Parts: sequence; structure tokens; C-alpha cells
Amino acid sequence: MATSGSTYPGRGWGSGDPPLVNLGGLTGRPRSLSPSSMTVDDPSALNGAVLGMLQFWEPIDICVGGTAAIRRHCETIIPREPREDDDAYNRRIFHAVLPPFLQRLASQAAGTILRRGIHLEGGDQEYWKDWAQDVTGDGTPLNEFCRRLLVSALLYGHSNVLVDYPGGEQPLTLADERLQGRKPYLVMVDAPQVLGFRTVDNRTQGNLSQVRFRQLVSEPSGSFGEEIIEEVRVLEPGKWQTWRFTSSSNENAGWELHGEGDFSLNEVPLVTIYSNRLGTLVSKPPLLEVANLNIAYCQRFTDYHHSIHVGSQPILCLKGFDPDSNNELGLSVNTAVLLPPDGDAMYVEPTSSAYNSQLECLKTLEEQISTLGISTLARQNITNAAAEAKRLDRIDSDSIMAIISEDLPQAITDVLRMAGEYAGKEPPQVTIPKDYENRLLDGNQITAMLQLQMQNQISQETLLRILQEGEVLPPYVEIDDEILRTRDEMEEKMEFDLEAAAKALDQNVEQQGGATSGNAAGGLTKGSQTLPTAMRPGKHAS
Repeated sequence: MATSGSTYPGRGWGSGDPPLVNLGGLTGRPRSLSPSSMTVDDPSALNGAVLGMLQFWEPIDICVGGTAAIRRHCETIIPREPREDDDAYNRRIFHAVLPPFLQRLASQAAGTILRRGIHLEGGDQEYWKDWAQDVTGDGTPLNEFCRRLLVSALLYGHSNVLVDYPGGEQPLTLADERLQGRKPYLVMVDAPQVLGFRTVDNRTQGNLSQVRFRQLVSEPSGSFGEEIIEEVRVLEPGKWQTWRFTSSSNENAGWELHGEGDFSLNEVPLVTIYSNRLGTLVSKPPLLEVANLNIAYCQRFTDYHHSIHVGSQPILCLKGFDPDSNNELGLSVNTAVLLPPDGDAMYVEPTSSAYNSQLECLKTLEEQISTLGISTLARQNITNAAAEAKRLDRIDSDSIMAIISEDLPQAITDVLRMAGEYAGKEPPQVTIPKDYENRLLDGNQITAMLQLQMQNQISQETLLRILQEGEVLPPYVEIDDEILRTRDEMEEKMEFDLEAAAKALDQNVEQQGGATSGNAAGGLTKGSQTLPTAMRPGKHAS
């Protein structure tokens, strides 16, 4: 097996790290990734699809960057008022805060989809069970890695997984692999990291024939330091390249090939999960409007907070007071201001309605964010809401979760297939319980299911699975094992009842002296206390 050109275990250029450089137009691309003259041979050049997605990523990048991004790009996001000087503007920006509404929605949606985790069945179970405990080489389990993957896909529209394998000889056993510390591992590649790509026959929905993305590589420097280097990685079926930008002042400054090699897969080892797919590696953030509202909330909150800071303290106005006098002005309950007969004193402060209007605006924005967010995570008044109204309220937002929850198992299946080819292991089957629809069963539904099972309309296995999906049974209960236990207990109870009945019959015969012939011996005597058993059918036998 050969590596696709990484430094195991992927330190610095994956494992769910945030995008390397903001390509949204606010911070711009660094010179090392964007030479002044882009040519067709420039590995850092952006293709048309990526350029088209930049405008959609700008609000997402701001929300992901949080308060630091707002203050760093304040001139663009919170413009100056007319004739506002630097000191006044800086005081206003000092109060700017961006609440993490967008990230919280994405994180809660991902947690809801993966609430019951990812189930791997079949294949080399011992190998994949051990592998799922650390899929990145830094201790990140499969469920946590997929949660980060879902958050990124919900924010940017799609996210990617690079399936990689360290070079060298393939270990013979699982113990050898653990000893060598070598196994397939996953690297998360956010959508803004991808610089360009090509598909087979240049089709919109075709398979990848080439992909270029940027990454960070950490290399030791001196006795204790390290050097963070920006690279462009190029992947094609069966081969890889890494390019680094040389910023020297000589004529050879520019992109240089740093490394290249082969790997054993005949496809590009990059798997993509989509939340709003438009084409191969092309999408649009499904929560884009929520991001815009999140930024609008920050703008209004900044104005509201600054106005409170400026206007919450009333200003004392004195009429007829001589500022050139030697009288010191001190205000307290024990002092008074001496004014001439025609003088006056008053406090000037804004009316409360000025603050209330701003506060109402903030509440409206909060409600809009909640409404546009995923309805299963937003507040719902279920006290007087009809079931049909709630169902219609869930359709649009559930479609986002339905799409990504359908796409995730297929993506993880492809990931495990590639990892299995690297490691020479049979991949397992991937299932993710879809309980984001809140399928809690009430008492009437449980009773109805029990009646169906008692009338032999559904099987015991179906009943138990319905109860488990409705969270009546805990998730750790194994349905197949429970059926076997129930069957064994019923057989044991039946044997016990038969033995007890036989003993009771023998005692009854001994007390009455017994019967060795005639109808009484057959248990057909009218009024007999003979009990029907497997050995002796009793008085009701035909």
C-alpha cells in the first residue's frame, strides 16, 4: 500500500481544523497562495465553480469568525456614521458582539442527527470496531468526526473527507498494525479549502478526475520550534502531488513541486457530503439567510449597546450658572446648586421609547432567526398547536436534515470502502437511526401496537423495534437477543407448569385411591379433578 502523500497522522492539515484561509473576499487570499499573475499552470488558481461560491461563503465566514471577525472587518460590516471621528467609531465598535446563532443551529442539528451514533455491522468487526475509536490518528472517534463533518456541511453546503494511508509495507496482523501505528485515517477538508477540481468528461455531476486543495503542514524547526507551511495538494486517481510557494527574490520565485507519489486506489480518495447540492463539489449554504440575519442582529445590537452606553446616564443642564466662578460643583444628597433667580436646572435624557424600539427590533430578528432555523431545534408552542399545523411547520426545515441524513450513510460507506481497500479489510455496512423526527410514542400508540402484536398482525421483532424507535425501550437493548431470551423464558415456564400439573395430578390420584381401568382411568369421569397434561389429556379429550 502507498500513501496519498500526507504526514501521518495528518497533523496540522485536517482533523476538523477551521478553514486555512478565508476565501470570502474579506481577508483576501495570501500572496503565497495567489501569485500576481495566474496562469493555467498555477496550482493555486480558483476554478469557476469555486469563484461562484465565494459570495455565498462571505456571510458564513463572518459568523464562523465571530466577534473577532466583526471587529477585524468592522469598516465593511458596521459602516461609520456621517462625520463620525475615529474615537467615537472605535468606542462603538468596542461594543460589537456577534452571537453564535448560526453555529449553534448547525451544531444542534448535527447532534440531533447523530444522537444515536453510527452503527457498523458486518465486515471485519474486530478491526472496524478498533478503527472507529480513532479515525484521524489523534484520538478522534468516528461519531465525533462525523459530527464535525455535518456542522461544516450545514454551514457551507458541503464538506469533504480525505481517506489516506501512511506508506510502507502492509502489516500482516491487527497486532502488527497497532504496534506500527499504521492504519487508514481520515482528514476533513472544508469546502473553502478546495481551490479547483475536474470531473470525468467535464460533467456537472461526474466523478472527480482531479482535485486541488490547500493545507497546512507543520515541520520541526531548531530544537523546539516549528514552521507552519502552506501547501497545495493535487490528487488524481492513483497519484498525488504537493506544491509550495517560494517567495525568494530571485527569478525562480513561484510555485514549485515539493513532492509526488502513487497510491493504490484507482479513484480520487475524496468523499463529499452535501446539505444543498448543486453539482459535484458545488453547493449553496442552506442556512445562508440565517447567517445574514445573524449579522444584522450584530449590527442592531451594536447600535443598541452603544446608545445605552451614551444615553443611559442623564446629563445635568444648568441655566444661569457661571462656569468662571470659583464655586465647585458637587452633586449629592447633601449639596445644592445655587442659581440666580432666573436660572434653572434640569436633567436631559432620552425617552424610554427610543430604547424600546431598538429592543423590539432585536427581538424581531431573534424570532426570524428561530423561524428560519431548523424547526426541530427552534422553539415551538405545542400547547395549542394542531398536529397538522406542526407537521406543515416542519416540512421545509426537516427537508434539510432529511437530505443530509440520507447522504451521510452513503458517504461513510464510501469512506469505509476506500479505507478497506487500503487496509485489505472487508468494509462493514453503515446505518444511522433517523430519529430527528421526534418519534416519541404516547400511551395510546403503545397500547395500539401491543394489540396488533397480540392479534398476530405484527411480529414480536417489529413491536420491539417500534418501541425502541419510540424511545420506550433504551437503545442498548439488542432486539435479537431479547427475542431469544423471551423464547427461552417461555419454554422454561411451560416446562415448569407441566411438571407442576403432573405432580398435582399424581397427588390427586393417590388421595382418591387411583383408577386403573374404565373411563376414570382415561380422565373422562364427570366431575373429575383430573388436569389435562401432555401425558394425560383430561376429561375434555375427544
